[in-house]
Amino acid sequence: MMDKKDNDKEQTERPRLTEMVRELSLTALAAFFMTEDSVRNYLKELKLPKELVSLLLDGISKKKDDFYALLAKEFGQMLSKFDLGTELGKFLSQHKIHFEAKVSFEPKAGGEKG
Repeated sequence: MMDKKDNDKEQTERPRLTEMVRELSLTALAAFFMTEDSVRNYLKELKLPKELVSLLLDGISKKKDDFYALLAKEFGQMLSKFDLGTELGKFLSQHKIHFEAKVSFEPKAGGEKG
């Protein structure tokens, strides 16, 4: 049976654990937008064990790779249904092209003639 001292200890550890899980969840979400070094530095600031940091970085890296693979697959499927020649022809038949360029040659300041 649990005595009062053990119960008090559990009550004080629970909010700390909840906060840690919350921080890790937010870090995982932000990791999609951060570089691996940024994530590594952030996790070090949380003073987590090295094994946990390594495990989290591996998991984040794998999830990122899975996400980008899925994104590439979906984008590829979309492009396979898209006929570039036909769409470009439609666009050019409905639009005028206006191209303007300006080219100038000027001597460098302090340059030698040779």
